[in-house]
Amino acid sequence: MNRPILLAVLLSLFAATAFPPGEASALSGQPVPFSHKTHVAGNGIDCRFCHIYATRSASAGIPSVAKCMSCHRVVAAGNPSVKLVARAADEKRAIAWNRVAKLPDHVYFPHHKMVNAGVPCLFCHPGVDQAVETVQKRAFTMGWCMACHRQRGVSIDCWTCHK
Repeated sequence: MNRPILLAVLLSLFAATAFPPGEASALSGQPVPFSHKTHVAGNGIDCRFCHIYATRSASAGIPSVAKCMSCHRVVAAGNPSVKLVARAADEKRAIAWNRVAKLPDHVYFPHHKMVNAGVPCLFCHPGVDQAVETVQKRAFTMGWCMACHRQRGVSIDCWTCHK
């Protein structure tokens, strides 16, 4: 086995054993562990409560620290992750979340049009409601998008989605 492949295998084995399933890991690259499973499936919070721009903007938006603290001043205030958010709030600084769902730069995806047309969040983000660590599970390919547009009878003109 050549060295790059051996190294990749060893790193994969290390990652699989160092971070137990269901735990947020340092490999996620997120500054604060966050579980959609706890918030959505466990507490029944609608996606739009936190992603407040989903119904009115191209971007769904990332919740502000103030939004998080609107609940977490009281709820789970002793949780280590919540303490990190509280520290950011006290320091009046945003948390530098890393983007998870990615599209090519030449694609325009207006969240508000999809959400307001009744496309459920989980259609494009399957399983995120059960995710302890958020990962992109859906490949946003042109073929997948075109199939959805055709099925729903909406525009398939190139300029609808391409800048």
